[in-house]
Amino acid sequence: MSEENIQENIPIQDDSYLSILTSTVVENYPKYAQERILKTLEKNEVVKLKTNRPNPKQVNFLDLSSLEDSERQLIVGIEQDNRVVKRIEKEEFLKSYKFSALFAVKSIENKDIEELQKKGKITDFFAGDDVHDVLIRNHRYQEAVPTKYAIGNVLMFKFSILLSGTKPNSNERKEVKFPVLGVYFNHLGALEIRMDRAKTYFQEDEFFYKNQIDFVINWFETNLNCEVENISLPPLIEYIKQNAEGEVNIHSQAMNLATGGKVVLDTGINEDYILPLLGELKELIKANQELFDYSPEIKKLLDGFISETETNADLPWIALIWKGKDNANTTVKFKHNYLNQGYSFWQYYGQQSDMEKMDYVTEYIVKNQREFERLQSNGAGETRETIGDTIDN
Repeated sequence: MSEENIQENIPIQDDSYLSILTSTVVENYPKYAQERILKTLEKNEVVKLKTNRPNPKQVNFLDLSSLEDSERQLIVGIEQDNRVVKRIEKEEFLKSYKFSALFAVKSIENKDIEELQKKGKITDFFAGDDVHDVLIRNHRYQEAVPTKYAIGNVLMFKFSILLSGTKPNSNERKEVKFPVLGVYFNHLGALEIRMDRAKTYFQEDEFFYKNQIDFVINWFETNLNCEVENISLPPLIEYIKQNAEGEVNIHSQAMNLATGGKVVLDTGINEDYILPLLGELKELIKANQELFDYSPEIKKLLDGFISETETNADLPWIALIWKGKDNANTTVKFKHNYLNQGYSFWQYYGQQSDMEKMDYVTEYIVKNQREFERLQSNGAGETRETIGDTIDN
């Protein structure tokens, strides 16, 4: 079947929105992400992708089998069938993102959310197939209408920011939809703000990601009457490093030394995740304990050097790796005191997948924060800060 003869299914009236969504797929979606959406649609018998496969059992499926390229299949699907658009909008909730930042939130009342929905200031994803995300064109949080999506104890608000920019070496101006999620973990008392990388010609300045975070925080505090507080991660990550018992390891870290020197330590392909220099010195001492027992002064000097370097060095960022099954590891880089804002900016390495890996890391961090707080309140152990200092007002 030719492109011109593909049947139109459940059309959308807002051609502008469809045009921007199409541009977003072309500009921002890698091939594997396009194929991921198409395969889900095929599994749900919404589309047919290959001519050599039987027709779906659904009567009103969309036949895209004459189109070989995944990008073209997705573009035509957006134009012809509302179910394809809804799947893309759903994927924006369920996929993983490149960047995030975590904050503490004391409480959010359901009645406030319900009131905003009644006033049309929140859209419910499940309200109907003809209900779609509202684009935020002027970046004013007072006028934003996010889309809500609930899964168990997790409540997500999607802010569909409209970005525009001119491609380099071209006069061609592009507009794309840039989802920013505010993910509220009710059982954790935490708000995580997630977003992907934006191409540089869509960024107005070096504060682009900070501005998106500010936007979501302002909306939450203004509309949901909650207080969003920074979480200082350095002392907590130090606690995790000392108590992870192999589940979490240091992948790499940057150090600004007291002497003025700067160094980046990376474990590379080392399966034991031993950092070069300091980590190797520790392993050397451990492996040759008997020899150092005969030279306690040398061991004392080395231990002192390691301790002084680690204590006095400023750590602008550190990357941790969570071990998963079948080498499906999750690596996250934490950039501390991001742009002097007091919070850490998280960067996930690797390809886009599903939200579960981000949820797992967030829950791991918060649960360890609670344990850290418990130990501090009991006066157990020595740390650089009490948990009361980890929440910056």
